[in-house]
Amino acid sequence: MKYALITGASRGIGRAVALLLAEQYSIIINYHSNSECAQEVKQLIEEKGGHAELLPFDVADPKAIEAAIDCWEAAHPDEFISVLVNNAGIRRDNVMFMMSEETGTVFWIRI
Repeated sequence: MKYALITGASRGIGRAVALLLAEQYSIIINYHSNSECAQEVKQLIEEKGGHAELLPFDVADPKAIEAAIDCWEAAHPDEFISVLVNNAGIRRDNVMFMMSEETGTVFWIRI
């Protein structure tokens, strides 16, 4: 099974991307606090015959990211995430490579 992780997939652009990619991938729906909307996206994907999982974590918290990814990998030892859509976050007017983790705008997900 091919997996796609979409951060901020419970609403807006992330939701639209999750629904679109669900035609080709099993979707990992990341959200921070809106579990009701995340459940709705999961249900929509499953109603169309797709597969989806919820993976809540705060993209601004590197330890939370690592813990969530470690947990997912432990539950899926023979699988991997093929696609990562870094949708969640806060926009700052700066070139991405010049941003730091301390600003809370850049996060890295080890896949």
